[in-house]
Amino acid sequence: MKKWTIFLIVVAVALIYGFVIDEKTVEKQTAKNTKEVKIVSPLYSHDENGLVKREAVLMGTQFVFIAEGDKKTVIEAIKKATEAIRQVEALVSSWKPESEVYLLNQQVGNFVKVSQHTLHLLKVAKIVHQETQGAFDITIGAVWDLYPFRDSSKPIPSDLQIQEKLQFVNASQIEIDEARSLAKIPENMRINMGGIAKGYAASIAIKVMQEMGIKNAAISAGGDTYLLGKKSTGAWKISIENPRWEGRSIEHFLAANMSVATSSDSKRYIMRDGKRYGHILDPRTGKPANDIQSVTIITQDPTLADVYATAVYVMGVREGLKWVEKRADIEALIVDANGEVHKSSAWNNGTGKK
Repeated sequence: MKKWTIFLIVVAVALIYGFVIDEKTVEKQTAKNTKEVKIVSPLYSHDENGLVKREAVLMGTQFVFIAEGDKKTVIEAIKKATEAIRQVEALVSSWKPESEVYLLNQQVGNFVKVSQHTLHLLKVAKIVHQETQGAFDITIGAVWDLYPFRDSSKPIPSDLQIQEKLQFVNASQIEIDEARSLAKIPENMRINMGGIAKGYAASIAIKVMQEMGIKNAAISAGGDTYLLGKKSTGAWKISIENPRWEGRSIEHFLAANMSVATSSDSKRYIMRDGKRYGHILDPRTGKPANDIQSVTIITQDPTLADVYATAVYVMGVREGLKWVEKRADIEALIVDANGEVHKSSAWNNGTGKK
């Protein structure tokens, strides 16, 4: 498979184990096929069709930037997009002491001054929480922290421990004073932006690149991909990875000017006594959602693609597809717990529009 056709694998690990650009890798690839990859700088490479690529670890995951155009302009655009993502990360990380989300979690019960980025994410999170009847909830942090996803030495929490923390999970209780850019969460509540921040960061990055005159680009962040325009050689080709068979795809399609986001338990989970515990928790029960292996959402907005993928994953196949069918702006592909593939009615249109 040629690197630059490029199969934008939606699942993060395919990107991580794919074409990682550093000086040594570029040298090896150049020696292998000088027509395919050329050195632009230690961080960038380009192919014979004029596509420039960079990979970087941001927000705890692998970001891949691909854009077409004048090489100097593209490199500068990707550089500025990367800086913009780092700025968002500094504001919404739940574990960086200087971030606004960290301060919100530390100063519970008090209003905290926040940026427009954080304010926007809080507003969207509250809206989607209501739209999905609690299937998406950024206040899952108090329960999520009980599980050994970050610390493998921790035990699986008991039902009693979960119930004690579950009372502090309710995004509708987040208070926002938009006029003064203030936000407040109740005592004992903890916000986790993991299910929304990457999509939002991708949308900010795309805007930055557009302002630099870039018309054709792709940004992939873990399981989230945004496609701006299409390559001069044609539309972008998307492959959705089998969540239980690394390197194998279950779906291919061509796309342009849309967002594709996948939520899956394939890479982040723990095993205890032969049982699999995925990292995506159902905010309504406090336990891992286990009816689905992966959900891929197609829609226009990268932020919404991100959150809807998580929400539908939590809803399950039947409830999730029913919810998607009510929306004219969303399509979904779901792999259930048995590996069966389910698609919304207009999925095969490949447009995310009914």
